[in-house]
Amino acid sequence: MTHNQFSGGQARNVVQAGSVGRIDLTVPAAPLPEPDPDARRLAGLVGGQWRAEAAARGLFGPLPLPVPWRTEHRLADHPELAGDRPSTVHTGPAEIAEMFLALPERRLVVLGGAGSGKTSLAVLLLLRLIDRLGPEDPVPVLVPLASWEPGKQPLREWLAERLTKDYPTVPVARLLAERRLLPVLDGFDELPPEHQADALRALNRSLAPGDPLVLTSRAEEYRRAAGQSRVLHASTALRSRPIPAAGVGEALRHHAGPQQLDRWQPVLDEIARHPTGPVARALANPLLLSLAREVHGRPGADPADLLRFPDRESLTHHLLDRLVPTLAPHAARTLGGLAAHDEPDLAWWRLYWRLTRPVMARRWSRFLAVLLFLAACAVIALGDRSAHPLLSAAATVTSGALLGLASGGYESRARARRPSPHSPRTRAVRTAALVLGCPALVLAALPVRHWVPGSARALGTASTALLLGWLAVLLLLAGRAWFRRTARAVSAERLSSPAAALRGGRRRALAVGAAAGWAWCELLSVGPDPEPPWQALGTGLSAAAAVVLASQWGAYTLARLVLAAAGRIPLRYAAFLAEAHRLGLLRRVGSVYQFRHESLRERLAQQAP
Repeated sequence: MTHNQFSGGQARNVVQAGSVGRIDLTVPAAPLPEPDPDARRLAGLVGGQWRAEAAARGLFGPLPLPVPWRTEHRLADHPELAGDRPSTVHTGPAEIAEMFLALPERRLVVLGGAGSGKTSLAVLLLLRLIDRLGPEDPVPVLVPLASWEPGKQPLREWLAERLTKDYPTVPVARLLAERRLLPVLDGFDELPPEHQADALRALNRSLAPGDPLVLTSRAEEYRRAAGQSRVLHASTALRSRPIPAAGVGEALRHHAGPQQLDRWQPVLDEIARHPTGPVARALANPLLLSLAREVHGRPGADPADLLRFPDRESLTHHLLDRLVPTLAPHAARTLGGLAAHDEPDLAWWRLYWRLTRPVMARRWSRFLAVLLFLAACAVIALGDRSAHPLLSAAATVTSGALLGLASGGYESRARARRPSPHSPRTRAVRTAALVLGCPALVLAALPVRHWVPGSARALGTASTALLLGWLAVLLLLAGRAWFRRTARAVSAERLSSPAAALRGGRRRALAVGAAAGWAWCELLSVGPDPEPPWQALGTGLSAAAAVVLASQWGAYTLARLVLAAAGRIPLRYAAFLAEAHRLGLLRRVGSVYQFRHESLRERLAQQAP
């Protein structure tokens, strides 16, 4: 009997002729794929952001809420597409993560009623997937779905824009195009009801084989939309179940601790005696259970007040009404006004819309705004700056303010940067053309002065303007490259926070305004017919102010000052939102804030004056 041993070979096939005995085959292991550095950095940003947010929401307590999740076959796709899953009850994110990774297409729909813990499960599932992320696994990113308009913008384009704003130092458009992202879309039910069926169709159209997705929604809204289109392709559905009465009592007992247990004993006794009573049924909802612990667990509050309400609805209203006065009594009026605003995202760059919407929502007002802007531009272009310097400066600044307030800033019209299809050599050639092309044109135009009589003045002015514009573009590109390089050293918390987005917007606005003002001042100061230095300086300053006011940060600053003067928001608006988040009334999602729960926002909006 022959004995053959192979070691370290690279051949794919080994053929043994004749007598075949024992064969020992040893081949080198295949090298592990290299992880994408941008994907790794994004995973660190997302994990750091949501780990801090989960801690702020109390999701890492010593005893997590025992929310049961059951497979919902009626709202899942066909078993041969989604995977034949038995009706199993899952109680933790670790178990659900294992189930999700075993799905054929890794598509999951998380369903439940209001306050059932859908978003909390999505956050914990995201963190669990990041903890066990492999080199080739897509990075999960959680995005609220409420701001998507499916009829106006494709899903991937909207995702790229939103994630670029949340994570500006990561090329998310490239990662999305290369299928290195796992979108966790939260709040399908927060889309307008008339758009939900179209949104589900658009989701199905955007999914290619192998594209993973997690979607959260209230069950009734998803069922209605699926009835008008179809369920998510190749998806499995989980639906939350009420927390058992024993789990409610255990959660309250652990929260109270040994020192406060006497205060909660009447409530615990009521839940034990009447497991189907109004208190047990109301607190079986994770949101209401957490509100009861916060509102009635503070010193001076009596948990026995929960027993005064005859039904679940009245107890729900009581807890929602008492949360803001308990945590931040001074902020009740302002939060009510914010809740009445119909946009779920409290984004600083959208504050201008609260000021201009009553006017700009009408067609004639938009036409009037365009006329005013054109009139201001005409005053700048045709007016005599030497005779009316203040009028020219006022028209310049007014035109910038009108442009910013009408459009929300020129940055809002920019799309997310897509991955470049050009090779490194092509990009190097384009960079060299940008750096050397303008001086080459100016030098080439010098002999024309001698060949064409009377062209010296016009060519001098054109060459000066071209050189100054070229210098301004190079300055802006160098500044942008420096900002991108230095921003990567900033911590994950600062990169993905609303405060960091606001600082970045202010920094960009001032940098662009300063460059524009300097270029305009230099253009007027040199050339065949230069203006006086003081006049060129004033014109440059007014141009810089106009550019700053036409930016997102400029529009936000104008709107903040006007709304604060009207008493509708605090003057320190960003600090107010940060404090409300610290107190647990708001949650942070990337670069925006949202109310802690949609039920709280709806209740505050109903009571807003």
